Amino acid sequence: MMIVILLFTGVVLMVYLFLVKPYSYWAKKNVPTGKFIPVVEDVLNLILGRESMLDMVQRMYNKVPTGRYTGAYQFRSPIFLIKSPELIKEICVKDFDHFMNRRSILPKNDDDIWSKNLAALTDQPWKNMRSILSPSFTSSKMKSMFFLMCHNANNFVQHFIEKQEKIIEIEMKDSSTRYTIDVIASAAFGIQVDSLKDKDNEFYLMGTSLNNFSSPSRLFALFFYLFLPKVANFLKIPIFEKEIKSFFMNIVTDTLKIRKEKNIKRPDMLGLLMEARNEQQSDVLADTTEGTLDVPPEKLDTKNMKHKLSDIDIASQVFVFFFAGFETVSSAMCFVAYELAANPDVQQKLIDEIDDNRPSNGLPTYETIANMAYLDMVISETLRKWPIAAAMDRVVTKPYTIPPEHPHEKPVHLNVDDIVVVPIYGLHHDPLYYENPEKFDPERFSPENRRKIDPYTYLPFGIGPRSCIGNRFALLEIKALFFFILTHFEIVPIEKTQIPIKIKKSAFNLTSENGFPLGFKKRR
Repeated sequence: MMIVILLFTGVVLMVYLFLVKPYSYWAKKNVPTGKFIPVVEDVLNLILGRESMLDMVQRMYNKVPTGRYTGAYQFRSPIFLIKSPELIKEICVKDFDHFMNRRSILPKNDDDIWSKNLAALTDQPWKNMRSILSPSFTSSKMKSMFFLMCHNANNFVQHFIEKQEKIIEIEMKDSSTRYTIDVIASAAFGIQVDSLKDKDNEFYLMGTSLNNFSSPSRLFALFFYLFLPKVANFLKIPIFEKEIKSFFMNIVTDTLKIRKEKNIKRPDMLGLLMEARNEQQSDVLADTTEGTLDVPPEKLDTKNMKHKLSDIDIASQVFVFFFAGFETVSSAMCFVAYELAANPDVQQKLIDEIDDNRPSNGLPTYETIANMAYLDMVISETLRKWPIAAAMDRVVTKPYTIPPEHPHEKPVHLNVDDIVVVPIYGLHHDPLYYENPEKFDPERFSPENRRKIDPYTYLPFGIGPRSCIGNRFALLEIKALFFFILTHFEIVPIEKTQIPIKIKKSAFNLTSENGFPLGFKKRR
C-alpha cells in the first residue's frame, strides 16, 4: 500500500512540476493569457505538424484581442508577447540595455564556431563584435560587393536564356537557393561556384545540409533544446555535424593564410573582416548605429574594448552569415516570384520601371538599383506579407517593470532571463495597421504612404541595436536578381503553381506546401 501511495505521490508531483507550475507563471504576475491547453498548443501542434510557425504566432497574437501584451508559453517556457508599437520601442530601443540578448537554443562551447558569432554572443562580447562588424555592412561597403551579386545574377539568367523553351518551368526554391549560395560563396568567401551548372558542388551540398531541419535527428535535438534547454546544454547534444563546421573553418583559415601571405585584397566578407582586424577598434564606433532606428550611441558603448578578431572569430561570423543569409533570402525570393506571378499587373509595372532604368549595356549600377522606387515597394510588401522571421525574441538582462497605462492593467515585473517576444507576423497582419492585410499591395510602401506606417509595426529585419546587421546585403541581393530576371523574362504560373499559396505546416522554415513551381516566359 505504501508503494502505491509513493507512486501516486510521485506521479502527482511530476504532473505539478511539468504541467501545472510552469503554466501558472503569468497568472501570478497578473498578465492575461487567454485560454490555452498546456503541452498540446505549445508542443504537440508543432511536432505533429498541426500548425506552422506563422499559425502559432498568429494564434498567440490573437489570444487577447485587446491590450498591449499577453502571456504565453512555448515548450514550458513562459514568454511575454508585446503587441503595442510603443512598448516595442521602449523595450527594443529606448531600454535596450535591459533586453540586450537573444535567446540561445544551441549548446555553448567557447571553442565552437557557433558560439563566437554575432547572433549567439551576449552582453559585452556582443557589443564588441557588433562594433567591429558594423562598418563592414555600411552602404559604401555594400556598394563594393554589388558587382559580385550582379555577376551571379547574370549567370543565373544566362543559364535559363540558353534553354530553347518559350516558357521554362523551374522550381524557384531550388533555383534561388543555388543563386544565394553562389552569392555568399563569392561575397563572403571569395570562392566562385556555379551551382546551376555544377549541381553537386561541395559548397552547395554543405549549405543545404547546414539548413536541413527536416531530418529526425536534428529535429529531435532542436526540440530537446526548446523543451529542456538546461538538460540539453548539460549533455551538449550536437545540432550541426562536425563535418559541416570543419568545412567552413578550413575554408576560412586556408583563405586567410593565402591572402595574408600574398597580400590579396578582395571586397568580400573575409576581406572586410581582415580589414576590421587591422583597424584600431576606437575608429569603428562611428558607423555602429547606421541603419538602426532611434538607437542612442551609449547603448553600444564599447569603451575599453580590447578584443581583436581571431581566426575563429572571423570563421564564426562568415559561418553565421552563410547560415542566416542563405535559407532566409532564398525563401524571400520565392515569395517575391510567387506574388509577381499571382499579380501580373504588379509585375508589368515593375518590368516597366526596370526597362526605364536599364543602362544600354544591361548592367545596373548600385545607384540604379537604389533609386528604383517600385522595386523597393514590391520587396517591402512581400516582406510584410511573408516575413521570413515570424517573431523575434529578447532575453531580460536586468529586472524591468512595465507600468500600467490602462485601468485594467497592473505593473508587470519582468525578471532576469524572462523571454520577451515580438510577434512580427501578427503585427504585419493586423488590420489596425494594414488595411486588408492578406492583399498583396505594394502601394502601401509608396513614398507618400510609407511615411504613414508606424516603423514599429514593420519589422522584417527586427528593430534596434540587435536588428539584422545584414539587411542591406539581403535586400540588394534580392533586388539584383529580380532586375536581371525581369529584364529577360516574365514570371508566370504553370499548371503546378498553387494560387493561393498554402504554407507547409510540418516545415520548420517558412515554405509552401507545394513548393514554388513557376515559369520563366521569355520576353521579346
